[in-house]
Amino acid sequence: MKKILALALALLMLVGASISFTSCGEKLQFGKKYTPLSAQMDVLAQLNSKSIDVGVMDSIMAGYYLNQDDSDYKGKLMIVEDVEFEAEQYGIAARKGSGLAKAINHALISLSKAGVVEEIAEKYGIASEVCIDEEMEMTDYTEEEMEDVNYIIEQGKFIVGYTIFAPIAYKDDNGDLIGFDIELAEAVAEVMGIEVEFKEIDWDSKEALLNNKTIDCIWNGMTITEERLANMEISMPYLNNKQVAIIRVEDKDVYTNLDSMSKAIIGAEAGSAGEACVKIAEEE
Repeated sequence: MKKILALALALLMLVGASISFTSCGEKLQFGKKYTPLSAQMDVLAQLNSKSIDVGVMDSIMAGYYLNQDDSDYKGKLMIVEDVEFEAEQYGIAARKGSGLAKAINHALISLSKAGVVEEIAEKYGIASEVCIDEEMEMTDYTEEEMEDVNYIIEQGKFIVGYTIFAPIAYKDDNGDLIGFDIELAEAVAEVMGIEVEFKEIDWDSKEALLNNKTIDCIWNGMTITEERLANMEISMPYLNNKQVAIIRVEDKDVYTNLDSMSKAIIGAEAGSAGEACVKIAEEE
């Protein structure tokens, strides 16, 4: 009898441990496991190496790499057409209370009316995604907003935080930094009459770097969200985008929709809009 009770107790403890272990795992919208990655490029690399089964990332970047003739991913990876996430828009973020976002808006409108934005966008194949509102009403700067603008003017430059994210920001064959956001930031700086400096950052640390003035703005295909609007000053939307699910071509009959991905390992850049599509937000 004692042996039976001991066995029953052991089974109860095992079941309890199993429940505890499961509840400690991350709550996901889909998939059996989530792997946070340090950059969007890692989504493609991890898919190729079979470390993850499904990646979630920006359509602009995915479309670029999956269609380049000299890409390591063309013909190997594909977008799952029947998986659709909510459309989104990119914005440029400055510190909370800063007038830099407003100054960037002024410059973007001026450059758009002059045709410069469309010209740069056509160069990188994303002219159809530009969404600058040339009729947006602009308000005067407050004293608080001018404080950060004056700080930047005194520095003679604004520092842009970016990650490698083609065709937004990437290195050419000579190692030079190029991309739509890079050229657009340079054009905006010229309109403002100051210099621009680019600093590659850890995307997951972007807000901390912004607030401690390591960088002055986040300009790297950043999705506008309510949370970011509450914590940062964000420019008008300037590009349309959406999140897409990427898989290996060899798995095209395996992963056809979210239900079929229930046992898949999912990967996305930490802190990105892609991650928000995968993880269930924690209740405050």
